[in-house]
Amino acid sequence: MNAKDVIIACDFGSADACLAFLDKFEGEERKPFLKIGMELYYAAGPDIVRELKRRGFKIFLDLKLHDIPNTVRKAMQV
Repeated sequence: MNAKDVIIACDFGSADACLAFLDKFEGEERKPFLKIGMELYYAAGPDIVRELKRRGFKIFLDLKLHDIPNTVRKAMQV
């Protein structure tokens, strides 16, 4: 990661929603760095990380439980 990298928080409730959004980056030479949080990870599991890596994205997996209460609430609902 360098100072010019953009990090996109993928706070989606499903793999389909995340992948539909990220399809907009198809064909880009340089893809953004992605933060995968609890909500998406709990909804889609490790397969979403594998798929995003396969598509060439760099990943920051953010699964800490001591987080913003709204994030924890959404993750637990999933």
